[in-house]
Formats: sequence, structure tokens, C-alpha cells
Amino acid sequence: MVGVLFAIACWAIWFLSPHNVALLVFDKEAILAGEWWRLWTAQMTHFKSSQLILNSFIIALTGLVVGRFVKAHHLILSLMLAMPVMTGLLLMLLPDYVDYRGAFGVAAVMAMLAIWFLILETERFSQSYWFGVVLLLLFVLKVGIETLVLFSPSGSRSSEIPSVWLIQSAGILIGLVVFYAAHQIHASRTGRYDRYHDTPPRPRPRLP
Repeated sequence: MVGVLFAIACWAIWFLSPHNVALLVFDKEAILAGEWWRLWTAQMTHFKSSQLILNSFIIALTGLVVGRFVKAHHLILSLMLAMPVMTGLLLMLLPDYVDYRGAFGVAAVMAMLAIWFLILETERFSQSYWFGVVLLLLFVLKVGIETLVLFSPSGSRSSEIPSVWLIQSAGILIGLVVFYAAHQIHASRTGRYDRYHDTPPRPRPRLP
């Protein structure tokens, strides 16, 4: 549900007036002047409708999967911490970049969570397992193509590609960290933690 709500929020911002959207986008000078909320809201704005459709679809779909394994408040807290980190990296590593829009980083975080939960927490070779494998292959293909474009002679001419690649790469790494933490919580909550350490499950006491 968190992913669906995030996608709806992105669409709601899309229909705001240009003046209101301008108050939310990534703006280096504005952020340094104290408008810190842009570290979060920048990743809910988009330049193109095609980017909005793609990102909102990925976030909503993977959000429905992640919701099976991660409590909503844990996921919200993770995204609230991850978003300023990703935008902050853009601010530090691409100091000449003045404007960024797109939920590519959030989509990467959500994709990592959904993919690895499907692969590791569903029955081996089940439909859910293969769905996770397919999502992984598609995501690797997407990132691989973008990496080739970025480092090709013509890729550097597009000012948008480096920022998207950086945000998405940071989202992948953060997504893996969040997955590890969420996976430990999920395994402990469901009583499956011992299975990952090759020890037999502890017997549950019988009530009289």
C-alpha cells in the first residue's frame, strides 16, 4: 500500500501548477539556502509523463509485493531516510547539476526489496520465485543499458543520464541494505530466523 500511495502522490504533484512544482524540484541553490524539503520532494517530481508512468508503475507494483513482507511503518521510515541520502549524493557528487526530477531512486529501492523477498522468501521454483527472477533480469538489463549509454561517447552529451544513473545506483545499494535489515526482521517475526543459520527451529511450548 505504501508504494501505491507514493505513486498516487507523484501523480498528484504532476498535476500541480508549474509554480507549485517549482517549489518541490531539486534546486541546488534553494537547498543550500535552507529549503531542505526538496531533498525529499525532488524524487516525487518528473520532467516527462513517460518517466512518471514507468516509475509510478514500478513503485506501485513492487510496493504491493513488499507489503507482504515489510510492515508499512518500517517501509515508510526506510524511504524517508533513503530519499535525502540519494538526493544529497547528487548534490555532492554532481555539483554542477542544478535541476533533477524523478523517482528513479525510490523505484530502485522498492525493486531491490521486492526482487529479493520474492527470490528468498517464496517457495523455490514457484510462480512468485520466477516472477522475482524475471524482475531481477529486467532490472539488470535496464541498468546495464543505461550504464552503456552513460559511458559511451554519445552518452555524456545528455545531462540527464548521469543524475538518473547516480540516483538509481545509490537506490540499488540502499535497497540492498534495507532488504537485509527488513529480511532479518521478517525472519525473526515469522520464526524462520533459525533456518538461515542451519539450526533446527526451537520447539514452541505447549499450553496446558
